[in-house]
Amino acid sequence: MVSMGLCLCRYAYAPLIPAMIAEGWVDKAGAGYLGGFNALGYLGGAIVAILLPKHLSLGLILRVSIATVFLSLLMCAWNLGFAWLATARTLTGLAGAVLVIHAPSLALAPVPQRWKKFAGGAIFAGAGFTILMISLVLPGFLETSVGSGWLLEAGVALAVGTVAWPLAASAQSPNAPTRRKTHLTAPQAKSLRVLGSAYFLAAVGITPHTLFLTDYLHRDLHVATASSIYYYSLIGLGSFCGALAGGAAARVLGTRQSLSANYLLGTAAVVLVLIGDGPIWISLSVFGIGFFLLACVALSSQRTAEIAGAADHPRYWGILTLALGVGITVGSYALAWLIDVGWSYRSTFVIAALSLALGFFLSLGPRLRTQQPAADS
Repeated sequence: MVSMGLCLCRYAYAPLIPAMIAEGWVDKAGAGYLGGFNALGYLGGAIVAILLPKHLSLGLILRVSIATVFLSLLMCAWNLGFAWLATARTLTGLAGAVLVIHAPSLALAPVPQRWKKFAGGAIFAGAGFTILMISLVLPGFLETSVGSGWLLEAGVALAVGTVAWPLAASAQSPNAPTRRKTHLTAPQAKSLRVLGSAYFLAAVGITPHTLFLTDYLHRDLHVATASSIYYYSLIGLGSFCGALAGGAAARVLGTRQSLSANYLLGTAAVVLVLIGDGPIWISLSVFGIGFFLLACVALSSQRTAEIAGAADHPRYWGILTLALGVGITVGSYALAWLIDVGWSYRSTFVIAALSLALGFFLSLGPRLRTQQPAADS
């Protein structure tokens, strides 16, 4: 379910952009705006994921979300106009956010406490592996048409959803009446606010790589469409490694220290694409941002559990996912608008580097380090 929510609902879109532009489905700005609609859906999905389990069964919500992912990706296989594609991308984002918020807690529930940090990384590593596999296979489908590429992603969603369906059906609502709501202390609340602010900046910082990279390589650096997608597959490889390394680092170094190091790595990864445009620079940059991406998600999820407690993790992780959705929405629309008015793709990478650098400094702040002693395990 995490693979569906992160990969298929968000990051598997970028490899299709050059072909969509080449076949006249959208222009450069339109591709960015579709990413914005996806982010807007993600934002709405985060709100739904927080509020709806109070009124409906979580199992039903998850199953509806899985079905919506498949159907919305299937909608994208036909170019019936921008409004049609925007609606499909919005639905995909909405369903994806619900899965990202609730699937980790559901999967980690039976895992022993001593293995939760590593297991948390392993769960998100599956999304990185899915990005990698789709990026490697996609060029062959795009030789036929853009619609074939979308059908591939819909087919993967159907396969993953079929496997996840029984687990989703067994999910219990985290907001059961038998459990009393807890209130955060002032230090806990401050820690979560700073964590959420850094997570917002992370969302802005990853937008150029996850939305514009393939077309930047194809249009500005004159890389073939298939080759640009193969470059993008390094985001999947980096994400796979980052999610696993993030979980392992949290066990050894602690979640706070690992988060700070990861924000520094993400900043450096964006700077690399500004330093040089050769294959080595691009490859290191793409791998690095992929590593940062899912390590950040896994570590931020784990940090939320440390601050708020495992029982309240879904609720506060939903709020952080909301912050991520706002960041993705702001980043997608703002950067697409800048491109629409004549800014270059490179300028968006500068903005991304500044955002991640600010996120790094926030991660060093005293508020992020403040927590109850019992929470720092």
